[in-house]
Amino acid sequence: MDGLAIAASLTEIEKTVVGGVIRTIYQPEQETFVLHLFAGRVIRLLVSPREAAFHLTQLELPYPVIPSPFVMLLRKHVRGGKIVSIEQSGWDRVVTLTVERRRAEEEETFLLVVELLGVRGNLILLRGDRVLAALRTGPRVAPGEVYRPLPPQDKIDPSKMNCALLEEAFDQEEPVRALVHRIDGIGRSTAEAIVARAQTRSDGSLTEGILESLSFLLRRVEDPQAEVDRVSNRAAFFPLIPPGEQYPSFSDALDKEWGEKREATQSDEAQKPFREGLLRAIAKRKRTVKKLKEWLADAESEERFRYHADLIMIHQSSLTRRMREAALLDPVSEEKIVVQLNPRLNPIENAQALYERAKRLRRGHPIVTRRLHWLERELARLREGVKALDNGEGLSDNLLSLISTQRTRKKTSPPTAPRIFSILGYTVEVGKNAVQNESLLRKAHPEDLWLHVKGVPGSHVIIRHREKQQIPQAVIKEAALLAARFSKMKGETRVEVSYTPVKYVRKPKGTPLGLVILTQEDTLTVNPSEGKKEP
Repeated sequence: MDGLAIAASLTEIEKTVVGGVIRTIYQPEQETFVLHLFAGRVIRLLVSPREAAFHLTQLELPYPVIPSPFVMLLRKHVRGGKIVSIEQSGWDRVVTLTVERRRAEEEETFLLVVELLGVRGNLILLRGDRVLAALRTGPRVAPGEVYRPLPPQDKIDPSKMNCALLEEAFDQEEPVRALVHRIDGIGRSTAEAIVARAQTRSDGSLTEGILESLSFLLRRVEDPQAEVDRVSNRAAFFPLIPPGEQYPSFSDALDKEWGEKREATQSDEAQKPFREGLLRAIAKRKRTVKKLKEWLADAESEERFRYHADLIMIHQSSLTRRMREAALLDPVSEEKIVVQLNPRLNPIENAQALYERAKRLRRGHPIVTRRLHWLERELARLREGVKALDNGEGLSDNLLSLISTQRTRKKTSPPTAPRIFSILGYTVEVGKNAVQNESLLRKAHPEDLWLHVKGVPGSHVIIRHREKQQIPQAVIKEAALLAARFSKMKGETRVEVSYTPVKYVRKPKGTPLGLVILTQEDTLTVNPSEGKKEP
């Protein structure tokens, strides 16, 4: 609400509010207050300094069980008091309610000053000229000190505007900005409405049209004709162009605007955890994708590592321990190639380390590539989820399973134990996270059976082997079902699970957490929705 809208609201509600007795004050939302009045009938006056709102309301706003200290102080001084006047400071967005209250034989007068300034808005309780309490304290509104009103704005009274002043203003700024910056009590939406009305004049004189529109709005301040813009949902105290939805009173129109705005805000608040969850999930996967791409870029050096190892083997007799690099002659190209060496290893050990690194890169390449493609598909789905929220749509169950609506906190307590199942007398352990998966693999016996969903993130499953006994196929199937249920594929009907003895599972040094290489494996296809077992 700008100054003109506030004046129109006061025109409409003054006769109802003045003489009313304040039964109570409550704060349904942050920086929003409701004065519960009795003026021959029960009425509610909504006051929101932050939202620049001041009007009667029929909305059923929540009544907090525990009032804030500021509300308790307001109740202490003005509850039971009568509103004897309500005044606006010129065309400013400042309204003062004068409240008289009788205590014993003494009459007290308080002032409730409402500064409807948006984010700088304030609600101040005065006794005389001194501040008793304020929603926001500061040098101008220090408790116990004399209240200092807002400094006057150097603007022209709209009732004194003329063509010469308008033309002078339009020479320096475009019309809407000029009206906002030069004329008191006019905000941007009102200025846009004035210009839109002026542009409908048949003679095309913008200046005269604006002056005429301004005069029309000033008459409507004294006699509001409420409408709500059908597109922007903004309430107006005058007929709009094009016409808006008509309302019986300006308070009803403002109530409609407030209710729609509150519903949108509540919707945004409800979506906030999901949006944050989506953004965190996107950021996490982007970090993992970056690491995997770096690993793949390093994997392209496989041939170079093997080539350097060959050169070391050729020239091993001329190399010694503690060398950090060597310029070795390529017998084919007859060029000298600089090869990096580990000074703690002898030439043979250096060559073996390079051969091993090349082999690790070659074996890990398809696994990392599959995981990278999977993550990139998830990223695309998560980004679509953000777009869906922007369009006011919901999220699918599959998408919700990819996000967490609460921030994870670092745990200071010791790590929890893995999930433990008993299947036909065999102990089956299921990791709960990547760190626990690594731990299970490290502690497993070479003859234990390892299971994992093929090519998809999920839990490692270990079946503890019984000495000299072959693990029954029924146990393997139940363990495969557990691997499927504790993976990203838990919602699918056909899931391929790899299984092999632990001795065939290798964890190459330097690979990402949870990544392993299988030198031998079997597979089993299961349906995770089959009969479930609980730990």
